[in-house]
Amino acid sequence: LAAIAANGSLWYLLHDQNGLSFVDHPQLWLIPPALSALIAGYINREQLTPQQSAALRYASAIVIYVSSTADVFINGVANSPWLPAVLAGLSILGVFAGIWLRVRAFLYLGTAFLVVALMTIIWHAAEQHMWIGWLAGIVTGALIMAIFGLFEKRRDDVLRVVEELKHWNA
Repeated sequence: LAAIAANGSLWYLLHDQNGLSFVDHPQLWLIPPALSALIAGYINREQLTPQQSAALRYASAIVIYVSSTADVFINGVANSPWLPAVLAGLSILGVFAGIWLRVRAFLYLGTAFLVVALMTIIWHAAEQHMWIGWLAGIVTGALIMAIFGLFEKRRDDVLRVVEELKHWNA
């Protein structure tokens, strides 16, 4: 009840502020309830099945990342260049939380939305200077080849890490 009251109070405060409406900045409205749901799920983890816990983690993480991504697209990178950095920061926090807590949902979604944030920054920069787009493509190709080379050279280690990852919480 306290979390519901706190989120309701925040929403009331945001509603009174000019320029902070839900359609202008959805992440301000959606991230606090998603974090509250994650905390509530953690507190009540004994009462939840593993499938329910996984669903709650995935749903909360998706709400956090999608609302931040929507904020980037609503306001545009040209008008708010700091928004992709916020998305990237949240994504990096999600990746580190996934590694530290051994939760695949945070690791996978954090990585996916980090790519979205980086691609958004590169896309915006490439609109101004085309060479940045070409450079990003070349670097991406080189990274893909390096990953395949690493996989071939350290196949057993990579397979062991993937097997360990399967035992993390969904």
